[in-house]
Amino acid sequence: MRAYEFTEDKGSTLASRTISRYADEIGPDSMDYDMFKKSAELLDAGKLKTLAQHLYYADTSPREYVMKVISKKDPETFKKMYGDQEGYFSTMEPVKDLTDGEIQEGADFYGYYKDEEKGVYTYPKDMKFEIGHVSNVTARSILSSIGLDADFENTSPYPIDEFLQATDKYLRMNVSDKDTMQYDNVEAVHQEASRFKKQHPEITHVGFN
Repeated sequence: MRAYEFTEDKGSTLASRTISRYADEIGPDSMDYDMFKKSAELLDAGKLKTLAQHLYYADTSPREYVMKVISKKDPETFKKMYGDQEGYFSTMEPVKDLTDGEIQEGADFYGYYKDEEKGVYTYPKDMKFEIGHVSNVTARSILSSIGLDADFENTSPYPIDEFLQATDKYLRMNVSDKDTMQYDNVEAVHQEASRFKKQHPEITHVGFN
């Protein structure tokens, strides 16, 4: 296992960040603003039963938007909530054994540099993270699609330049897949790694943890 120094938990999902940002776009004056913000908060916390109930009693349009985002950005969570149901989102009901619980499994995307004195990889204490929490399966899928070792739990962080070359190559070669979840996920980590490199030149590596 890798040794890292972490002092905070970034526990949000790609889906929740998308929903929350959309709420910010429409603004507090919108009648759906609070609904979207609460949905994002419940998703962050892994309170899937409460989230499903919240969506069930929401208006059709915002409900379907949230469900669509979750189904696209976090299909594993969507399956936990709605099983293998197909058809219109508005007609789906949550599975009967759904429960609330804090998210335990998953990974966050970090930028690192090595603290030579302590012999561990760490990250700048003032840096901001804009990539949300993803499942281990999603993290492995991103890494394997760009040709890097997907066993992130047992490997060292990836050199940032190597990572950016890999993501850039994938994005250029898969333009026809721009509307897919996989392309969105790779594009997200590419943009985040590019931001790390620009704002924190001390960062030499990136990876999931």
